[in-house]
Amino acid sequence: MELGRLDEKIEDEIKLYLIGGGNMSLLGLKDATKDIDVILDGEKDLYLLKKGLLECGYREAFSPIYRRMGSRLLMENEDGFRWDVFVETICHGLILSPYIRQRSMEYHLYLKNLRLLLLSKEDVFLFKGVTERDRDLEDMHILFLQGLDFKVIVDEIRWQSKHSKVAWTAYLLQRLRNLQEEYGVVIPGVEEIEGLAEEDVATILILDKLSNRDYTIEELLQEFHEDREYIKMLIKKLEDRGEIERRGDMLIRRK
Repeated sequence: MELGRLDEKIEDEIKLYLIGGGNMSLLGLKDATKDIDVILDGEKDLYLLKKGLLECGYREAFSPIYRRMGSRLLMENEDGFRWDVFVETICHGLILSPYIRQRSMEYHLYLKNLRLLLLSKEDVFLFKGVTERDRDLEDMHILFLQGLDFKVIVDEIRWQSKHSKVAWTAYLLQRLRNLQEEYGVVIPGVEEIEGLAEEDVATILILDKLSNRDYTIEELLQEFHEDREYIKMLIKKLEDRGEIERRGDMLIRRK
């Protein structure tokens, strides 16, 4: 077994959060796959995992899709078994949040140093919703049919919107619309996701303005013709994420 061979080479404990088809295979939702997509907690784990894979005969591979998704490491062996490795984020913005960690479930293989953690169905659904691979839409449908808690999904999107500096919610919304159209399903909570996507797009527009010069709140109100409280809420979100700051009456984008 690949994980057993790798475990013998790893020098310290690593948590592997499974986010893709390997997760679904262990949950019995699809056939076994030779691809394993994982998120790691940090750079140390990336170093240990890469060193172990090299000692097991893996070599680095290249995929433009995974590079766009922000993969930190793509390795493959002669049998075609492939590891796609991310560190803390996927698609440059979706964060391995404290709540995703809490919802994960350890899959006990009684290995020495490798700890395998399966993300919840809701979180796998969310991760697959921000990728650009066609097969992931089919996997989202499979997960949908299992029965998902969309309150968990919306709450996670809300947390991500407050903390992630990449506005990926609009892309997720389009994927959900594609899922509804292609498979004839109804996504609960999609209206709230639409609102969060609109907020993320609006923050991008504000940041774009502040890239050119500093603005006051009054000037932004004149530019966007939006409700004052709505603009103030967006500004606070950007301040909380550390992307802008106030200096007197001026709003300044941080470099």
